[in-house]
Amino acid sequence: MLKEQTNLFSHRYQTLSLTTIGLFSCLLWVFCIFFPNSSLKAQSKSDSLVTYQISQKPFGEALEELYDSYGIRVAFNASDPVFSKKINFEAETISIGSLLDRLLASEGYAYRKIGDQYNVYRLPQLDETINEIEETPPAPVNVLDTVFIQTPVLRTDTLILRDTIRQTDTLVIRDTVRIFVEKPSEGRRARIKDLRTDLFDQDARRNHGQGLEVFYGRAYLWSDFTPSNAAFESLAALWNDALKPSFRSQNIGVRWSKNSNKWFFSAGLTFYDLAQNFKHDRIIRTGGFYDLDTLDSYYSISGNDTSWVHVLDSVYVPLESSKSNYETTNRLGMLQLGIDMGYRIAQIPGVGFYGKTGLGVSTFLYKKGFGFSSENEYDVTDLKEFGFSSVIFDFRLAFLAKMRISDELDLVPELNWRLQLNNMFDDYPIQSKPSSIGINLGLIYYF
Repeated sequence: MLKEQTNLFSHRYQTLSLTTIGLFSCLLWVFCIFFPNSSLKAQSKSDSLVTYQISQKPFGEALEELYDSYGIRVAFNASDPVFSKKINFEAETISIGSLLDRLLASEGYAYRKIGDQYNVYRLPQLDETINEIEETPPAPVNVLDTVFIQTPVLRTDTLILRDTIRQTDTLVIRDTVRIFVEKPSEGRRARIKDLRTDLFDQDARRNHGQGLEVFYGRAYLWSDFTPSNAAFESLAALWNDALKPSFRSQNIGVRWSKNSNKWFFSAGLTFYDLAQNFKHDRIIRTGGFYDLDTLDSYYSISGNDTSWVHVLDSVYVPLESSKSNYETTNRLGMLQLGIDMGYRIAQIPGVGFYGKTGLGVSTFLYKKGFGFSSENEYDVTDLKEFGFSSVIFDFRLAFLAKMRISDELDLVPELNWRLQLNNMFDDYPIQSKPSSIGINLGLIYYF
């Protein structure tokens, strides 16, 4: 028994030919393959019928909801205030394409579809004489609408960008101006005067000119006394105990300076009044012993010898003590001639900071107060009786700031340290080289 043949083509004959059943099967396969695709294309999402209603909602949010609800991508300018306007809209049983047309047309807009995106644009303003196009009534159920755009509207925006470029150059002009002055009445020949003009440098005189400074200062003075040999250690101790450091020293002076860029050189005359507190308590004791006195004397002769006999009497001298207190301020007046050299370390607008060092030569003008004599149990004596050195050398180190007040004036606060280089006394067994640290305040005039 032969098995039933299920092939589409019959092999009964040597040549290939279609049977009736085979032909019917081919048509059925073709219908099954193409029909579903046609059905899907016809039932696109944009052609489905919907009911849509909004109330008091911004126009832009209504367009955004179309993507959330129906997957329609709508592109619009969110910065346009029209899309923030609240609108009311209602449509029943309408396709999504018609829904989008009516919703945009209600506010004077339309769209162009590019790919899967609907780009919104504003419709051109029409004259009042043109009648409004009547709205198309809603299409019945299961009826597909096809919308044709006859005249596409293109809108072109022109963006003009203007940039202003400003370039500023600073030009510094330094020149030498020669002024010819003729005085025929005096019968003199014409004279030429060179003037250096730095019109764009307000600190020309500070950097290249000269200055005259007047200053006043106070100082904290201390001195250390050392003996020339071990025999005078107690005398040096008396000086160190009696003289105490003090802040009573003061100075006043005038100084000329020459400026050269960051450097300056100066010479000045300064009066110093060096002051230290002198305080000493001295106790003098007398008595406390027996004083012998001769009352009578007689002699006796024995052979060739003469013997004297003295009658003595002793008297006790009581112990007495006296206390002397010395308390004053020792003052030394000195006149100093000094030279200095300084350098500008840093500068901020209106203020320059400088370091300065210098040497000074001084001589004594007066001596007031007390000291200790090197004889007679180190009695207290007047300073005028001491032998002081005729010339005193000292070294100075200072830090100062020049603060601009005007074009010609600077206020100068200064912190300085002064060290005496040689011994203050001459022909005295004690050596002393006083030191001081102080502050000055000066005023410089530039010319």
